[in-house]
Amino acid sequence: MTTPLSWLYSIGINRRNRGFDRGQGVTKIDRPVISIGNLSTGGTGKTPMVHLIVRMLLDAGKRPVIAMRGYGAKPGQKGDEQLEHEQALPGIPVVAQPDRLEGLRQLFSTDEGGMIDCVVLDDGYQHRKIARDLDIVLIDATRPPDRDALLPRGHLREPIDSLRRAHVVVLTHCELTEASELTRLRGMIAEHAPSVPVLTARHAWVAMHSYIRNDGVWDTSSVPISDLSRQVVQCVCGIGNSDAFERMVVASGMKIDRRIVLSDHEPLNEKLLRELTGRSGHSQIAPIIMTRKDWVKAKSLPAWPHGARVYVPELSMEIDGVHALKSAVQERFEDE
Repeated sequence: MTTPLSWLYSIGINRRNRGFDRGQGVTKIDRPVISIGNLSTGGTGKTPMVHLIVRMLLDAGKRPVIAMRGYGAKPGQKGDEQLEHEQALPGIPVVAQPDRLEGLRQLFSTDEGGMIDCVVLDDGYQHRKIARDLDIVLIDATRPPDRDALLPRGHLREPIDSLRRAHVVVLTHCELTEASELTRLRGMIAEHAPSVPVLTARHAWVAMHSYIRNDGVWDTSSVPISDLSRQVVQCVCGIGNSDAFERMVVASGMKIDRRIVLSDHEPLNEKLLRELTGRSGHSQIAPIIMTRKDWVKAKSLPAWPHGARVYVPELSMEIDGVHALKSAVQERFEDE
């Protein structure tokens, strides 16, 4: 069922896309641009994919910059996604502002920017004002677009046939999806984008970072994930698909005592933190597990009590057919 608001939204997005298809308002910059994006509002794994592509570029001797909108950042402050990129990729410049083109131009005019030879657009599929040489589109296999609806009724930013613009489609969260459903999704994608290669990817935790509050500072260590089997935890999640994160917590063998589900980019506030770390009737407060995206905002809250423990998994994306993705990236530099 399509609601009137979703119908009006579809008219607007289709008109906008037709203009971009004709090249209206599109600027081609003087270095290759790789876009990582999706059809829906968050939760598909853009951040680990951005990190994977940036590391591919670094391994190839390139000097990339990440360009993003900086959604949710307060004036004069860095947003959670920018902080996450900077923590995972030290030394990689990040342009975070709504006008990404202007931000890139400002960077390119500096000595640092003059060394940049390629751009990675984070969440760039709908940001068509910058021409791109490679469009990588992620689809969460646990939340298929053909069982969703356009905004505001559902999560889709664009109709499924927009996949025809993609150069590569990657199905993510395949570790949480049955093989029969993956086959069905491949067929669905082929109907809308028959010539686009489809890869599959799994989200995996490669490490677990432990943070303990001690005299106002955080003591940090790494804990084998296997040691946390049967560990009782409180799960805090403010990402686009919190269910997928919770399922990974359970799959690791941990037991969720309490869930706090925030909206995408919503920070943990002082009131909720006090509830998590000072609940009556508990002789020992269960540790908190959260994504790095949530942790970069929450760690500076002043209400953390002495002895509080937080687990933050380090996420990676494992792609079947990763060599095909590397080839697609490398081809964009053949004429450079």
